[in-house]
Amino acid sequence: MKNNKRFIGVLLGLIATSFWASFYIVGRYLFGEDEAKIDPVFLTFVRYLVASILLMGIMVYQKKMPVVKECLKKDLVIFIFLGLTGIVGEGTLVFYSLKYTTAARSCLLANASPIFTVLMAYFALNEGMSKSKLTGMLLGFAGISAAILCRNGSDVYMSSSAVIGDLMALGSGVCWAAYTVWGMRVSNQYGGMVSGTVSILLGTILMLPVMVLSGSNLSLDLPLRVWLGIIYLGICANGIAYMCWFSALKYLKAGELGAFGYVSAAMTMVLSLILLQEKISFLFLAALALVFYGVYLMISKKTVEP
Repeated sequence: MKNNKRFIGVLLGLIATSFWASFYIVGRYLFGEDEAKIDPVFLTFVRYLVASILLMGIMVYQKKMPVVKECLKKDLVIFIFLGLTGIVGEGTLVFYSLKYTTAARSCLLANASPIFTVLMAYFALNEGMSKSKLTGMLLGFAGISAAILCRNGSDVYMSSSAVIGDLMALGSGVCWAAYTVWGMRVSNQYGGMVSGTVSILLGTILMLPVMVLSGSNLSLDLPLRVWLGIIYLGICANGIAYMCWFSALKYLKAGELGAFGYVSAAMTMVLSLILLQEKISFLFLAALALVFYGVYLMISKKTVEP
């Protein structure tokens, strides 16, 4: 029975990871043609709107709306912060990054969030910093720096990667780290599924003034492939993946599930090579390995060293 539950957890984790890996490929594809017609902020809003509708429908079906109302009543401020960081900040920056850099590079830098999570948890939550965590963090930063300096990556849609795209992807990782650290309390209090739904809902609402202030192009006159891509990302990469991820926590430990981030990066690289014909250098592969090893060191030790 225990093995069956573990298998279910692994399967759910792989489903979520596969959808998240496909996000970078689909997002890069959406910006490949008719780039001038596509506004990243507007597309981010629409895909999270689709995810919000799906997740709120699940909340109604599971009769969890009283808990949702409790979240909004007792912890509105923290959920607004989570919506700004985990949805508006992370979602917009990672989408913008795909306009300027390759899928593999964007995925690597965005998934470096555990490095920033350790730093934020140390200062904000007074979590201990072991030698293993410190070493892993330094190796991770070294890998990130090497990846940004590696400039010869490209795909079928671009001749070379831009530093601005790399920094946007890195910024999305910082936003996700903040979302993770400051979301721990409400996630433990209300449950990951409910907390995530409320964060996405408020983040979607907060996208409205962001679109106005940024002068986003709100035109609905988009190619069919773009609409299909947005619907896919909203339902699969946001809605279904999110449900599978938090459902997997019933069967696997958080540290075990976190290791699937390595699988996501590997899947993205393979898919980008096959579908986008991306060119990946040896230096980039070395940087990828360095980041992976650094993150491994940070999550492998359960005890805090003096």
